[in-house]
Amino acid sequence: MKTVPVRSVVWGCGGSVLIFAASALSYRYKHGTAAASIPLYMLVTLLVAWRGGFRASIPVAMSSTIGLDYFFTEPRFTLRVASPQDVFALASFAGVSLLVSHLSNRIRSHADRLEEAEGQQRALYELSRSALLIDWNTSVGGQFCALCCDKLHLRGVALWLERDAEFAYAGEAGNTLEVLQASFRAKKISDLPAKSERIRLLRFGIRPMGAMYFSGSIEPLMADAIATLIATHVERVRALRAEVVAASQAVSEQLRTAVLDGLAHAVKTPLTTILVSSSGLKEIGELTPLQSELAQVIQNQASHLATLTDKLLRTSKLDASDFVLQKKKVDLVPVVESVLEDLRVEYDVSRVVAKYSDITAVAEVDVDLIRMALVQLLENALKYSPGSSRVRLDIAVLPESLAISIHNEGSYIPSAERELVFERYYRSPSVEHGASGTGIGLSVTRKAVEAHAGRIWIESDREKGTTFHISIPIQGDHL
Repeated sequence: MKTVPVRSVVWGCGGSVLIFAASALSYRYKHGTAAASIPLYMLVTLLVAWRGGFRASIPVAMSSTIGLDYFFTEPRFTLRVASPQDVFALASFAGVSLLVSHLSNRIRSHADRLEEAEGQQRALYELSRSALLIDWNTSVGGQFCALCCDKLHLRGVALWLERDAEFAYAGEAGNTLEVLQASFRAKKISDLPAKSERIRLLRFGIRPMGAMYFSGSIEPLMADAIATLIATHVERVRALRAEVVAASQAVSEQLRTAVLDGLAHAVKTPLTTILVSSSGLKEIGELTPLQSELAQVIQNQASHLATLTDKLLRTSKLDASDFVLQKKKVDLVPVVESVLEDLRVEYDVSRVVAKYSDITAVAEVDVDLIRMALVQLLENALKYSPGSSRVRLDIAVLPESLAISIHNEGSYIPSAERELVFERYYRSPSVEHGASGTGIGLSVTRKAVEAHAGRIWIESDREKGTTFHISIPIQGDHL
């Protein structure tokens, strides 16, 4: 049940007392007439309606009507009215007083609303301007909540962001986390005018990204506007962070590539000398078994280092803007066979089960790049699978492309890492302490495939294992 404000009661009682006092004084000194009293009564009624509201003006209008009847209408000093004309005049006065009071109250209410709207617009502008100056290197949720409390004079503000799982608040809103999460899951806003509480969803476009709680005097439309403003600024901060991280990574990658490229060029000549010298030692003969074994170790490790150097140099070539593919039409089956033969030195290639017999897979490709990609994928498949398991190699000729898949058992790549493994120097935490690697191979493989307008992707299952798929456009007739 609504209660009458004390302000209205005070103005209503004060106005009524003023009406009766003025009427009594006017009659006491015999200077009062109905014609002179009516404007005075109307002025007091309007003043009360303007300052105290329409409810306060009702008793004042009734007091004015009673005063006119009692003091200035025959028979005087009684509430009885003898003339029908006087009855009509008093009723008209009462009606006009109430109508004018109502209009005055509406004008005052409209002016108050305009003033409040202007204040809210000013606060929204200040909030928007201050939001541009927040420190986006730290958590922004608490800063936004504090700004809203300060600029809008609210008791409390809380913010929950679903993607970051971030909850922040300012003022009396520390226990609203569950309410915000429930509103987000239900995708509903809520208003509790009795408690002066409002909950709004934060949306960027049509996608909900969180929820916001307001406690205090705030209009529904104002809450909607602030929720939209905060959602926009949150997304802006995320974009700024992503842009800075991307720029930092690009600079770091450029510097690292330049250093490694320089090192690769610098060590290539010494490596060649080491390989030639170790081969020369073996050719000279007259070495003890131990010396021969050491010479072989030197040659093997130098060959391995030379392979890494070649990968680095090829990677830098693929990154160059002026890189041109040396394409020619070849059958990829013999290329795969030669790759397996090269891997036979270090791996048990008898584990590889090939399923491409009796086909001719002709495509227009850069043989060196495709060969390098196949070496990397087969080497990984053999390296990261149990020694007793099989590695399946499939080649299929499709109408417009060649499909190559390499599957091994015993390895699993989580979905969150299936794009990361193609980034340069990235190694999965699950294997970085296992088999050796540089994190370069898959990056080069993807660049080689994409240079042919192809695509490479991963399918992985804990039970079945991991499959790398390559699709390369034929760009020519296959036989």
